[in-house]
Amino acid sequence: MTVIDKSSNVECYDCQPKPTQKVYPICTIRSTPSMPVHVIVWAKEFYKLLFNPKVEESMLFEDQSGDEKSTFMDIVLQLRDELATANDVKIRDTIGQLLIALYNTEIQKQLDMERFKTAKKVPSPIPVDSFTKMIVDQDSIAPSKQSGYKHTDIWSKDDCISEAISCIMEASKILREGGSLLPEFDKDDDLAMRFVTCTSNLRSYVFGIEPIQSHYSAKGIAGNIIPAIATTNAIVAGLQVLQAFQILAKQMENKTGELKDCCRFVYCLRDKTRQGYYLQPTSLPSPNPKCFVCRSAVLQLTLDTTKWTFETMVKRIIKKELGFTEPSVNIGSSIIYEEGDDIDDDEYAAIVVKSLVDLPAGGMKDGTIITIEDFTQDLEVDVCINHKSDWEKKDADDEVGLEDQFIIGGDKPIAGKCDQENDQLKNDEDENDDGIVIVDDEDISNTVDSKKRGLIDDDDDDIIEVVEEPSTKKTRLSD
Repeated sequence: MTVIDKSSNVECYDCQPKPTQKVYPICTIRSTPSMPVHVIVWAKEFYKLLFNPKVEESMLFEDQSGDEKSTFMDIVLQLRDELATANDVKIRDTIGQLLIALYNTEIQKQLDMERFKTAKKVPSPIPVDSFTKMIVDQDSIAPSKQSGYKHTDIWSKDDCISEAISCIMEASKILREGGSLLPEFDKDDDLAMRFVTCTSNLRSYVFGIEPIQSHYSAKGIAGNIIPAIATTNAIVAGLQVLQAFQILAKQMENKTGELKDCCRFVYCLRDKTRQGYYLQPTSLPSPNPKCFVCRSAVLQLTLDTTKWTFETMVKRIIKKELGFTEPSVNIGSSIIYEEGDDIDDDEYAAIVVKSLVDLPAGGMKDGTIITIEDFTQDLEVDVCINHKSDWEKKDADDEVGLEDQFIIGGDKPIAGKCDQENDQLKNDEDENDDGIVIVDDEDISNTVDSKKRGLIDDDDDDIIEVVEEPSTKKTRLSD
């Protein structure tokens, strides 16, 4: 916990780089899962495959127009058509076919292709009999419908099959009454969460992934929920109040710029110190001199000003690389471009297509300093333009694409960009999924990403939900 006040010359929220989200190759999610988060992401995509309006938006979707036919897509499309129209017997039969295709036929197909010959654990398809007996036994009661059921119960393999059938039949009833597909996955939707829990656990049984998740723990992973102890929250809240007293006292003395002398950066330790303390206060850190937010550091941008258009620069660099959402660009005292709700896009239509050197106010040339602002984020940064016309080729036959022909010097904000250090994950990718990754929903066993701000009470006891804000770069002031 810390106090942020620019006038006190202390570190702001953006002075330290933020950890990037972990990413996993799609082929890991689809073919070689090894962690609970992998199968839960897969189950959420399975939910999307069955119930979302556009089936092709699910990463499990397979195009049937190719030479190699999918083991399950025809059944998925059939079930989607039957959910709102067919009788219960027909729907249960199709559900059985789909579960067999996903947890037996598809797995056996991958085994026959020797996909898992180097895997630590070889998957084991669930026997067909396990599904057929549940489909035939219409009197079986899903575990969530049984008396004494608790959200912390661990379901057996048969329990998961029974629950999956029950969830899809329940969805069918909703669709027949409402006549439309179900909404997108929501962790607070009991049907959706039970479906994700049982279908992900079935995949865990196939791939030998432990531990098997209860409804409670699966919701934690699928919904980005961090278990917390009420007393810890109370302690942190108390520390915040104590710091607020210090801030108010300085404000009453008209000395708000002296918070560094009285406020503290407090670490809440998991293990006590030698003296038996769990709270470790330190002086508020000084600002990072390279911080683009509170230090107004100038970024160096090198590119070919004769080839780059302003439109490409806005999309590729200002928004994607620097994280601006509604930028305004100034050359000297002249505003040459701005975005916002009340701004007419046609007003700048003739400007955005121009080369950087041909822009108004003298254009962007070697040595030009531009100012980029974003009032929605309370963000401003100066950028020095450096012209470079010659760019090296990747190899003898391949030139670097124009949108990759730039260099940003100095520390820069990064919004939603995957950590480049995850290159080691490419060993898990197959030839069909090269370069494709999916961002996971954050394993609850890891430390909370420092980008995630604000704690909101969840419906479950002793649980708080970490709400991840958009990638904004707004300095939070204490006064």
